[in-house]
Amino acid sequence: METSISKTQKLKITPKLALQIALPLVLLTIIPLQLAKNTPFFKTLSSSSSSSSSPNPTPSSSSSSPSNNVRSSYNTDHHHPLPSTKRTKCDLFSGEWVPNPDAPYYTNTSCWAIHEHQNCMKYGRPDSEFMKWRWKPDECELPLFNPNQFFHIVRDKSLAFVGDSVARNHMQSLICLLSRVEYPVDVSYTQDEHFKRWYYKSYNFTLAAFWTPFLVKAQDNDPNGGPSGTGLFGLYLDEADEARKAQIDDFDYVVLSAGHWFFRSLIYYENQRLIGCRFCEISNLTDYSIAYGYQKAFRTAFNAILERRNFKGIVYLRTFAPSHFEGGLWNQGGNCLRQKPYKSSEINLQGVDLDLYMAQLVEFKKA
Repeated sequence: METSISKTQKLKITPKLALQIALPLVLLTIIPLQLAKNTPFFKTLSSSSSSSSSPNPTPSSSSSSPSNNVRSSYNTDHHHPLPSTKRTKCDLFSGEWVPNPDAPYYTNTSCWAIHEHQNCMKYGRPDSEFMKWRWKPDECELPLFNPNQFFHIVRDKSLAFVGDSVARNHMQSLICLLSRVEYPVDVSYTQDEHFKRWYYKSYNFTLAAFWTPFLVKAQDNDPNGGPSGTGLFGLYLDEADEARKAQIDDFDYVVLSAGHWFFRSLIYYENQRLIGCRFCEISNLTDYSIAYGYQKAFRTAFNAILERRNFKGIVYLRTFAPSHFEGGLWNQGGNCLRQKPYKSSEINLQGVDLDLYMAQLVEFKKA
């Protein structure tokens, strides 16, 4: 199994619509890895597709979002090449970001799913050029995301984003892309914005996001604690987040992600016993590296999923996303003023970012 940073890992199993499902996930999740018992990561571009049905959770509510009406037919005319009927292999993860004058496909004003505090333009972003890019694999063209085609593929199915705020952002982005065809109905079980479920009635498709930034059992020991004053959290590294784990059973596709919450001050427990910490500055406690707790958390999360007898779906792992701040950390004068992405020759994954990425790969391969 390859461990190249630019490539995804492959499991030795049979393909099922994975490309069509993976394409929007590729656009939303830079380097996804797949954890499944009977399905591989399929990196073949083909214009043919088929759809199989599987059980989908029944929505528990009929409360409405801004609108649940089917939108007018989406115009698929665009300037990006469409895939030919000839099947060709392509590494989707080896490529460059290239200019895309047609972007963006939605904004804060055109998509209701983006929260007010996420309005970059309102809070000082002076330009919009940073949004006008698209991913171009070296060996092929990625077709423009087609919401009609996506709905056709996921009819009678369900998809959940599980993890931190990046997982929530992925769900919001997908809602915005799909809103050109249909608005969903809010069928959430709670008013808590951290746990949202949306239902697309015309396609019997459920989309959800479940908040679990550490993936394991966690408690907020002191909201203002730790050397940075951003909280002191207790992580039970060998105990899964039971509430979130039980919710995935009914889903056909799960995108798992976690990352930057592990940079906070953390207290580590194993076997119900205090073993040490990360950046806590508490005397007589062993100070572990950030990768230690991160790797243990993913080990526990993977094992918990594989032990779920009722879960028959596919899990995609969204690997660690490095911080985008330049000139300092987020709380030390760092900024996000870059207008274009790095080229592959301009930056290398290294240091803590590389350590966390490799920690995920180690546990992924074990699972």
